Amino acid sequence: MVEHASRRAFLAGAAGVSLFCLSGCLTTTDEGYEVWSVDSGTNSIYIHEAHSEPNEETVEFDEVGSIDTGAENGTDPNTITFSTEYEYAVVSCPGSGRTLVYRTEDSEQVANLETGANTRFASFTPNDNAILVDVAGESKIVRIDVDFEEEVFEVSDERSVDESVEGLGSGAGVPGFHTYTQDGRSVHTLGPRYRSGGVVIVDYAQLTVETAFSSDVLPATGDAVPHPTAEKMFLTAGSSSSTTNGSIGEYYVLDTDTNELIDKGKTAGADPKSVRLSPDGTELWILNSKTNDGVVVDAETNEVIDKIGAVGPKESETAAKRDTRCNLRFSPDGQYAFVTLRGPAQRVEGQPVSSGVTPGIAVLDVTTRELRHVVEPDPLGEYSDTETEATRSSMEGKSLPDFRGLNVRPTDDFDGYSVPPYGNTTN
Repeated sequence: MVEHASRRAFLAGAAGVSLFCLSGCLTTTDEGYEVWSVDSGTNSIYIHEAHSEPNEETVEFDEVGSIDTGAENGTDPNTITFSTEYEYAVVSCPGSGRTLVYRTEDSEQVANLETGANTRFASFTPNDNAILVDVAGESKIVRIDVDFEEEVFEVSDERSVDESVEGLGSGAGVPGFHTYTQDGRSVHTLGPRYRSGGVVIVDYAQLTVETAFSSDVLPATGDAVPHPTAEKMFLTAGSSSSTTNGSIGEYYVLDTDTNELIDKGKTAGADPKSVRLSPDGTELWILNSKTNDGVVVDAETNEVIDKIGAVGPKESETAAKRDTRCNLRFSPDGQYAFVTLRGPAQRVEGQPVSSGVTPGIAVLDVTTRELRHVVEPDPLGEYSDTETEATRSSMEGKSLPDFRGLNVRPTDDFDGYSVPPYGNTTN
């Protein structure tokens, strides 16, 4: 049975009442990690701490903090990533074209930088001396130099990504996401549409493009994740459109040593974007946005070994009545997968429609692949029908919750793989 918890229940949990306590017990044990989620609709970041009951398998999540990104012009926050030691968080804000940096210890903002229209994604480089930013509205990659000791963050360089880049050709898309290889390069996927998808591989120290793939070769439009030990990377390509290309769900495997495609497959659904490796490095989960499902790929053989059912509680043949997933992360102990669920109204221009029903965080059991809980920090039930319908129809007026970005911050040590390119085996 799927459980739902309201914002009031989370606040009660923080005061000592257990959330998701199936046994009714009150004494909890810290599981050693936090879940940070981004509500782009209300310009909010929620921080939930994981706890468990002694001698019980149930895990609970208490709200222990929140951040109002809109207070400092951080409108429409989209993604959140951490430095390699999890001491800082960086947030991309497409609405205001800004990149925000927070200290994770006290949630204090330490940087607020203008990086460009539709700033879609930002992350620290593996050596933590820079932040790379994908700026979709201006089709460029921005570099921010980082000095943790002085807490100084400064925009230092940028690189245009357009048809002038050799290998992309006309109709090239804009950068929207990136990750890192094991040899000091960043891999940026383009989009947002299937026919404008593609990939550029960048020497991020020099911010120069080394290799580019057009949509005819590698139409990647979503996430990408490197294998923790082998020289290969998994990428997704897809479309939710019912016109021209139809609904598409594909994954590709790229040899990062030779820059050659070595495998590909189908995601058994439409519009895949979120990809993540399990902490033990054996399973790759790919979730389909349009069809609210996904597949599990063997990270060694590149073959689909299992399917994932509904990620959100609402299933329907009608897209408007079906939940839509966004970002995926695993708990560092490998027990749970956390998935953000979109709300009924999104507010980003130039992005394919992916509105859902239940805004919040889905909690899936990794072993059974089944939905266990739905966390709703700001339930739609607390909004009036008038507010809900007005926002759905006109995208104006009071914003509705719409969860996109998600990440997990370990507060203890765990064995496993975490931040690409997986420089060590400890979170």
